[in-house]
Amino acid sequence: MAAMGATKTGFIEGLVFGLLTSSSATIGLAGSALAISTITGLVTGGLAVGLNLLASSLFKPQSPKPEDVQQSVRQPSQPRARHYGRVKVSGPWVFAEGKEGSFYKILALGQGPIDAIEEFWLDDTHVTLDGNSDVIEGRWIGGDGSLVNIQNRLGGASETVYSHIAAAFPEWTSAHKGNGVASLAILQRPVPAEDFQGCFPNGINTNYRAVLRGCLVLNPVTGVLAWSDNGAAVILDYMKHGDGMRLPSSIFNTPLALAKWQESYTRCAQAITLNAGGTEPRYRLWGSYFLNERPADVLGRMLASTDGRLYPTSDGGLALDIGAWSEPTVILDADAIIGFNDVARGRDVTTTANVIRSTYLGPDQDYQTTDADPWIDEADVSARGEIERDTPFIMSPSHSQTRRLMKLDAYRANPTWVGAFQCNLRGLAALGERFVRIQYPLFNIDEVFEVQDFRFDIAEGNLLQGVTLNVQSMPSAAYQWSPDQEGVAPVRDDTVVDRTIPDPTGFNVTITRKTVAGSPVPYASLSFSAPPVASLKVQARGKRTADTQWIPIGVQDGATSAESFALSDGEQYEFQIRHVSASGKPGDWTSSIVITPVADTTAPGVVTGVGGTGGAGQVALTWTAPNSANYHATNIRRNTVNNEGTATLVRTEYGAPSTADSWTNTGLSAGTYYYWLKARNASGVESASVATGAKTVT
Repeated sequence: MAAMGATKTGFIEGLVFGLLTSSSATIGLAGSALAISTITGLVTGGLAVGLNLLASSLFKPQSPKPEDVQQSVRQPSQPRARHYGRVKVSGPWVFAEGKEGSFYKILALGQGPIDAIEEFWLDDTHVTLDGNSDVIEGRWIGGDGSLVNIQNRLGGASETVYSHIAAAFPEWTSAHKGNGVASLAILQRPVPAEDFQGCFPNGINTNYRAVLRGCLVLNPVTGVLAWSDNGAAVILDYMKHGDGMRLPSSIFNTPLALAKWQESYTRCAQAITLNAGGTEPRYRLWGSYFLNERPADVLGRMLASTDGRLYPTSDGGLALDIGAWSEPTVILDADAIIGFNDVARGRDVTTTANVIRSTYLGPDQDYQTTDADPWIDEADVSARGEIERDTPFIMSPSHSQTRRLMKLDAYRANPTWVGAFQCNLRGLAALGERFVRIQYPLFNIDEVFEVQDFRFDIAEGNLLQGVTLNVQSMPSAAYQWSPDQEGVAPVRDDTVVDRTIPDPTGFNVTITRKTVAGSPVPYASLSFSAPPVASLKVQARGKRTADTQWIPIGVQDGATSAESFALSDGEQYEFQIRHVSASGKPGDWTSSIVITPVADTTAPGVVTGVGGTGGAGQVALTWTAPNSANYHATNIRRNTVNNEGTATLVRTEYGAPSTADSWTNTGLSAGTYYYWLKARNASGVESASVATGAKTVT
């Protein structure tokens, strides 16, 4: 049984093995004639080219998990990565320096060129950038603007240097372009110490990730190089690319091979109806590989996730077959079959399974490895108990695609018939075929089989005497699909950890007074509710509204009130509080409470002995200040009508208590004037008014 649910032929495995382990290889096929020298070039002395040649290597499921490329690492040497389809990635540090409170970092996302970057993530938060590449989410907005800048390069053949890094660090010159490497350049700007934990809890190790559309691939139908996640286009690109298997393009461009690649591309692009409505392409490939991986491992997981298999064409090419049911054109009957081995009904208990479990790349699960809904044969489980098999499809980007692959794997794990049939030279017709019909009256067999292994039987003298086919039955039902077979996709794992600091409640500010050197001095008394969590502390601050610098106000642990610094009488002030976690992460400041303090709220007594005399262009006023210790001055208001409410303050005359005082209002036009006098204290609190009555000016 093919590991990871893949299907393979021995000839192709030998062929690919030869291509991967030697500098050159030739395919010698012409019609039904096979060059024995080509076969013996891949095997030694009479041994058949079989599936088991690479069973332990070609499809060995050793590969990076999708989440493995999402971590930013600080290692001096890290394997390069390349990405297909849509993935979420970070990458190794290639530059990291601090300067004047800012931190600069460049991450290598992978080999380019990539098509586009669709999303930026700062730790676990999806962030939005403005036209200057600044993060605009409130958490990373400071007093001077954005605290984070994220720029990127797609890894073209000729890139441009990150100019802001070159400007800050002369050693990073215009030659540091990063040609051919997709990258992010991050600038963390200075943050006040009290806010640093809230903005960058991981400091310089803050993880930056990007959701990107990966490498451009060639469409074998149109010949256009563009982004695509079509399974056949991705496999073709990987097999030809210089950072992939590096196979010569000529073996994919023979007429028969190219036609089959085009057919496979179309097969992968077929629309499959989804149970929730809409459609998706039949087979897509999303994922990453490291350039130090064995190419056979990478190819293996690509083929597994598309039900793909490679085979030689008779014109010397190499083609891809994407699984699709069709009635076989090759029939092997008693005239072709000359022997058999291990023919049995079904598999033994060590290789069968009635519960198929699988993982795939889950876009809704942060682009990480995700468990699919198991494919379960309920009747067989009831009869034999659960017999599980794990088959990963980690380059499959959807639950529907994965379930279709799991269904095929379930049929391959439980075939009606399995065995090996030796055939004479008529069996050569099965070379490159996925399905054959076997009619063997001895066992009353007449059904379709899937070819698992194709071996050439070579006699002494390098004479080809026949072939051996390892097969298992595969009914058309395995490829029949209904949307209701999708099962239940995993619920989106949006476990949101609430890292927000709760806002304070019950916040209020009043004015209190203390006598200092015989005079009242105002203070602000701040009150608030106790934090909802005992580990939270309260921070407070205040300032004159006209000032820019805030002044901290001490708050005792467990207290629900605090007293400010001394205030200036009559000045406007504002005050704020916030919660801070035990680790130092602050919440948001409350809105300001604005207040104007009054030191002395007691009005002095009224003025006495008020008099006034009109004259030429003037009015002379006289009065006596009250005998009040807090008397400070007399406010004089004037009007041309007998209405104090609309009168204008024209003079504040300062003086001592119980003192006769006077003031002459000059420069007046002829007419009638009215005056009102009020004693006031140092805080501006006034007494009742005393009117002078009408005064005539000539």
